[in-house]
Amino acid sequence: MKKLLSLPPNLVDCFHRVTGLDEREWFCTNDPVGKKLGSGGGSAWLLDACYQAWGNGMGFEEWLAKDKKLLLHAGGQSRRLPAYAPSGKVLTPVPVFRWERGQKLSQDLLSLQVPLYQRIMDSAPDNLHTMIVSGDVYIRCTQPLQAIPDADVVCYGLWLGPEIAKDHGVFVSKRETPSVLHCMMQKPSVETLGRLMKDYFYLTDIGIWLLSDKAVKLLMNRAGHGTALRNYDLYSEFGCALGAEPTVADDELNQLKVAVLPLTGGEFYHFGTTHELLSSTMA
Repeated sequence: MKKLLSLPPNLVDCFHRVTGLDEREWFCTNDPVGKKLGSGGGSAWLLDACYQAWGNGMGFEEWLAKDKKLLLHAGGQSRRLPAYAPSGKVLTPVPVFRWERGQKLSQDLLSLQVPLYQRIMDSAPDNLHTMIVSGDVYIRCTQPLQAIPDADVVCYGLWLGPEIAKDHGVFVSKRETPSVLHCMMQKPSVETLGRLMKDYFYLTDIGIWLLSDKAVKLLMNRAGHGTALRNYDLYSEFGCALGAEPTVADDELNQLKVAVLPLTGGEFYHFGTTHELLSSTMA
């Protein structure tokens, strides 16, 4: 699996020297300085930049299908976590867990994140080549993974209460078909979530998205290419156009087959702010 990282500009040139990771497996770049792309536009930029560097004369579709790819967004200025702004959040050191085996005193957030993503991609159907994740979270999975269905978009979520779900995206499914996405909502109110629970289930988005090549191409078409890239959000725009009853109308995206999976035995820890760094590490 190739790892594509979007990093702070100052980290890009020294990432491999600092981490010792293989340049043939880890591609690094940063979003254009002074231009806000959003999670969707940033994904399109990252894929295009990697293709320009590693394409080796292949067409984009051929290159996209050649390898499994992990897109990890870890850029930004870390204003809410200034202690690790120079190194980027993904290189935040994380203490060894109590009673845990196989960890290192030198471990960081990135080294803890990737093994789960690797397990998921190893289990994914052949048509799912691309995974998009966030760099400021740590997700643990204490139970075996479920079988991943054959779909254009597969999203993972957790059963979290409304006090947490109200600050994130949620995947809404009918009680009769809990694995099929009905619609996606962004930061719904506690009252809205309460009304939903009569006829629907909802899972809180934890930022693990698997996309087929078809879905990736549609995402890139919406975000634009090269200098024409625009600010496009993966969650509130692309995601809300998915499902049986999407909240955003887009004929092509509405036709994508979507599946939602609960991460069984999953735990979600945010490292986006100084307060969360402390609370997540303690937890």
